[in-house]
Amino acid sequence: MKLSAIVLSRVLAFVDAQDLNPKGSVNPQDLTKEMAKHYRFQKSPQTLEEFDIQKGIEFLNGRFGRRTIRKFVIWPSAVVLETGSTTDDGKELIDEILKWGKEKLGLIYEPEMIKHYAYISDLSFHSDAPMLSVSPILDRLASRTGQALSEIWQEPIRYEPLDLKAGHDPLTRTWGIAPFQITRRMGHKFSANKYFSEAPLPTDLHIELLEEYEAGILDLHRKTKVQ
Repeated sequence: MKLSAIVLSRVLAFVDAQDLNPKGSVNPQDLTKEMAKHYRFQKSPQTLEEFDIQKGIEFLNGRFGRRTIRKFVIWPSAVVLETGSTTDDGKELIDEILKWGKEKLGLIYEPEMIKHYAYISDLSFHSDAPMLSVSPILDRLASRTGQALSEIWQEPIRYEPLDLKAGHDPLTRTWGIAPFQITRRMGHKFSANKYFSEAPLPTDLHIELLEEYEAGILDLHRKTKVQ
């Protein structure tokens, strides 16, 4: 497996926004103005409607040092940061922003106020392993479908597995968690062996599990050929 790009990393830090400003002493307009300036956000809240925390107070396209911030959103019970780097960078940036707000504007913040984190990481990668060929039965279904369609359309059409997903039962949680999925990378021919994967995991663990899965697929196909 060869990582092509970190498409997106999203980190959700669950913290009560009211606890960060318990007495309302920090003016939202002052916070917005100073944040936009310090982190060089190209878009920040301007209208009264954009300051509605129930809809998310959103900042777009900022930077801290060499790290870019695609999006930072303040919700009533969480702050969310998106970047094109790793989720570890995202966690550090959230901590940096909240510490800066404490020192600069008087927010109340300690790291232990964050109840827990959640993640989404999107990756694109190349692999010579048949990442979506998990079952000879599915492969046969795809092959037979392609044969039938070739006759129907009077042109060669080849069908192959397109994606793979693993997720939880949505009825067991009030709020759903994203599945772990691997799909063909859009805009690339199947022969390019390029894939896209999304997982509700930190970036490093996401990569580790993809590599583990790839090794398992290669081992499976080696055993199948021997048989």
